[in-house]
Amino acid sequence: MSPATATVKPRGDFCPVCERFIGPAAVCPYCDEESARSGMLKVMRRAALILGLAGLALLYVAASHSTIPVMPIENITPMMNFAHVRVVGEVARRPFISRKRGEVDYLSFLVTDRGNELRVTANRDVARTLVERKAVPEKGAWVDVAGTLNISGGGRKKLRLYTADMLTIKGREESE
Repeated sequence: MSPATATVKPRGDFCPVCERFIGPAAVCPYCDEESARSGMLKVMRRAALILGLAGLALLYVAASHSTIPVMPIENITPMMNFAHVRVVGEVARRPFISRKRGEVDYLSFLVTDRGNELRVTANRDVARTLVERKAVPEKGAWVDVAGTLNISGGGRKKLRLYTADMLTIKGREESE
């Protein structure tokens, strides 16, 4: 090393002991010495991690405490395909229950709201759970149901239940 460069301190990209290029590494891979990184970089790394975890925690709290607003059936459009919505209405017909090999495989019923119709479906485990709990709504019952919309090319609207807890059967007194 020349006398002119001996007084110059190596930058953070070089090891302070062996003066080899180590890039962003915190420890020199050649001599296992800590790099001459400023303490601010370590603080920024830790702060980024803490802020990221705090943001995820806040997002979880916001999502778990939010409620799904009630959507009138007439406001459902094809642009809302796969949206998660909640509908309150009257069951228009007797529910259809399909059985395969003696077990409940499919459940479907029609919900009306101010003259508009929406088919609500539940498959396999969800349908079985509803039947076992005796939570299948009868014709004329008022329901509060939430699920994912499926709108076909012809504009037929379906709401798919993914859990039995998203269906609540209300009495006539509560809904009117």
